[in-house]
Amino acid sequence: MLIYLIDDHQMFTDAMQMVIKDALPDYQVLAFTSPLNALEGLTQDQPSLIILDLEMAEFNGFSFLQILSQHSYQVPVLVCSGNLNESNKVLALQYGAKGFLTKSNGSEEVLTAIASLLSGKTYPENIEHYIKKINTTTLSNRQCAILSLMQSGMPNAKIAETLFLSTNTVKTHIRLMYNTLDVNSRIECLNKAKELGLINNL
Repeated sequence: MLIYLIDDHQMFTDAMQMVIKDALPDYQVLAFTSPLNALEGLTQDQPSLIILDLEMAEFNGFSFLQILSQHSYQVPVLVCSGNLNESNKVLALQYGAKGFLTKSNGSEEVLTAIASLLSGKTYPENIEHYIKKINTTTLSNRQCAILSLMQSGMPNAKIAETLFLSTNTVKTHIRLMYNTLDVNSRIECLNKAKELGLINNL
């Protein structure tokens, strides 16, 4: 049994690995400082759970969640972040996370959250409060994934490679997004998406 831990802060991953291994000795914990390397690992592994940070240098956790949904990986994701404001909680759930908690939570609460997701449940108990706030948008899931990667600064060719699409397909989706949001450039598109709450402000 396997748990993925994706966070580019080495001290945090080391501490989290120790907490999980002590409490769940039957689980192997694989730590990744690169979300791209984790996505590559998912082509071969079938983890029972992914624990994900939101703020990472390569690209953020929201982008990872969007990519995960595009590849149809059925793995529950627990977001564990130091920057977990109210809007980020909603966005994490909108993009497919099954639970969230902050890095300031104690190890007992971390283990409770992990146990909840491993048993097919969500976390925390008041999660419905945030689910009700999810923004329903006219953009497709694929367009939201492209939008999230655009925000990270990826060029079209890299977005296409990450999502296993052709560059022309990515360009077509971007053009459709421009039409839907009534904008004419990447900067306008990202600014409008932030105004509408379609992407985060990390």
